[in-house]
Amino acid sequence: MLNKKSAYEIIDKALSYCNYYTMVTLKSKDEGITRFANSEIHQNVYNEDNLLTISVYDGKKESKVTTNLLDEDNIKAAIKDAEENLKFIPDGEMEIIELTEPTEITYEEYDEELDKKFDTISRSNLVKEGIDLLDKDYTAAGALSLIKSALAMGNTRGVKRYNRTDRLDFNTVVMYKDGSSGYAGYTTNKAHELDVVKEFKTAYEKAKMSVNAISIEPGSYTVILEPEAVNSLLSYMGYVGFSAKSTQIGTGFLTGKIGKKVFGDNITIKDDAYSENTLPFYFDFEGYQKKPLNIIEKGVVKELAYDVKSAVKDNTETTGHSVDSPKIGGLALNLIMDGGDKCIEDLIKSTKKGILVTRFHYMNIVNPRQALLTALTRDGTFLIEDGEIKCGVKNMRFTESMLNAFNNVVGITKERRKVGKFGVSYVPALKIEDFHFTGKTELN
Repeated sequence: MLNKKSAYEIIDKALSYCNYYTMVTLKSKDEGITRFANSEIHQNVYNEDNLLTISVYDGKKESKVTTNLLDEDNIKAAIKDAEENLKFIPDGEMEIIELTEPTEITYEEYDEELDKKFDTISRSNLVKEGIDLLDKDYTAAGALSLIKSALAMGNTRGVKRYNRTDRLDFNTVVMYKDGSSGYAGYTTNKAHELDVVKEFKTAYEKAKMSVNAISIEPGSYTVILEPEAVNSLLSYMGYVGFSAKSTQIGTGFLTGKIGKKVFGDNITIKDDAYSENTLPFYFDFEGYQKKPLNIIEKGVVKELAYDVKSAVKDNTETTGHSVDSPKIGGLALNLIMDGGDKCIEDLIKSTKKGILVTRFHYMNIVNPRQALLTALTRDGTFLIEDGEIKCGVKNMRFTESMLNAFNNVVGITKERRKVGKFGVSYVPALKIEDFHFTGKTELN
């Protein structure tokens, strides 16, 4: 991964050849991955990747060229191509607003223990230690990764940006010979927060509890959603509702609802790119400084995420939430949901009959205006009766409006977890009443 000095040198070299207002973006990543399947490590790989994007602007025209060849001749050729392409590009919706301040935004903090505790040999030993826990009828698959990445930016107006992000990603599925499975995973930028063997034990226990799972009928149930499942719901809500663009084009479920109550009083959702409980990232893909957002406060809609184009349409300022996709607009990637005063054992004990869900997959949007989502449960779904987990349940499909679900939250854990991939959120477990399952499978 390129450090700030090296990244700036490449960007400065590129900018020295530019004849138009230009933004240069450099993505750099080093990734060490230990993959395992059938309880055997089958890959220890290391990848390095650097990608330079040159965005040239002339009035309402924008020309982009991307290259991974960072020598001077190839950079010079890429800029020439980008500038020459302008003559063939039609005008866009608006003239680019030139970014001039702040002059520099940087974030370079990282945990030095990551390299010491999660190098190739250490990752392999940790995975082996977890696999050695399993009885012969169980197998494990998954990956343990140490990823170092940086996003650097610079433009012809002297603006500079650099953000370093180091992260650990671990996930495993432990599977019994009959197909019953359990999942555990964690994402963090702090070495002391990830206990790989503990996560293995969690997945293993869920797999054992899932053996001889029963099939139950679809219907309305009380559910307890673990943080992984909660994050899936929040992420999709962010995509279909927390973006200002979704309200501008009328597809978002928060259209026309700024200042109005949409969720229960116990629901507060923020976005904070500066929080150590997510993965700090101080600026967006347009180079603008990120602003903390108070999206939902005690059920009331307060703020939405903007990129530059959506901000211009609303005659306001960007909140620094561009993901370099005009189709999406602003996207909140550092979601934080307020915790409650319970532990997950309290939620289970207080449930007469319900379903405990580890995580969802194959999630899709049925109706964005209603925040109607659908997905299957996966790798650990359990029946709760009289305050106890009774047995595993074969996977089920839910179809539910989040406007209904987040008005029926009756329990929130105090403990929260970092979860997510593209963006990392910090969320609790939730107990939700009247949650609708609309189908079932015969698979565990």
